[in-house]
Amino acid sequence: MKTGFRALLVSAFLVATGPGADAHAEDTKIRIVTQSFAPLQWQNEGAPDGFVTDYMLAVIERVQEKSSVSLESYDFLPWKQAMKAARTDPNVLFFSLSRTRDREDKFQWLGEVSPYGQYFFQLQSRERIEADSIEALRDLDIRIGVQDGSNLHTYLKGFGFSSQGNLVLLDDYRKGTDLLFQGEIDLLPLTGFLAQASVCKQGYDGGQLAKVLFVEDLARPLWAVFSQKTDPMLVEAFKKEMVALKQNGFWETKINEHLKNWEKLTCGK
Repeated sequence: MKTGFRALLVSAFLVATGPGADAHAEDTKIRIVTQSFAPLQWQNEGAPDGFVTDYMLAVIERVQEKSSVSLESYDFLPWKQAMKAARTDPNVLFFSLSRTRDREDKFQWLGEVSPYGQYFFQLQSRERIEADSIEALRDLDIRIGVQDGSNLHTYLKGFGFSSQGNLVLLDDYRKGTDLLFQGEIDLLPLTGFLAQASVCKQGYDGGQLAKVLFVEDLARPLWAVFSQKTDPMLVEAFKKEMVALKQNGFWETKINEHLKNWEKLTCGK
């Protein structure tokens, strides 16, 4: 939704500099922070794209019809940096993340933005890895790539996994794809319904992926949140418009549209 994003920024500029700007001096400026995770949210030719991007920008447009709100910026950051901004700064909109007990009181939770479930994948060309549980996986002499500071990283540490043992910590899942195909790691966790297309996007053969183990305990939807210092009335306005866009079919339509386009773009199918 590149055009929609630019329109929101132009609108914010006109409000701030045009006639009657003084009357809008108290506008609430929202900053979006996220990590690139196509096709949910990613940079397409320098502008934000993806089905979560489309959904949340549409929510902002609807909120603007009733409130003095403007979008100040949309920033793609490393995961830990995005998380820090959302935990410390006011009026920060952050997506897409799992809702966990440890995170519950750190954010104001708005609503679900994407289905989510991860598998550990190996390459079909490698010797088959057999594991029917996380504990069984832990006891194997293998190397597993995992995003540093992620929900899965925390989960695995609870089972005794460590970077001194079988974990290879990553600052970006795309680096993990490189390491998997280079033979530097044996397993990589990827979102089930996005795995093949994500690998194709990086120039690899997505058909080489083979599922090893589903991470059942973490199979939960991804959410959008506001930072704790955000006005509760603004939070409620976002919740209301998110529900409305689900009820009218906008959200589901965008998911299907982007998934179809993403697979064609990445794997040529």
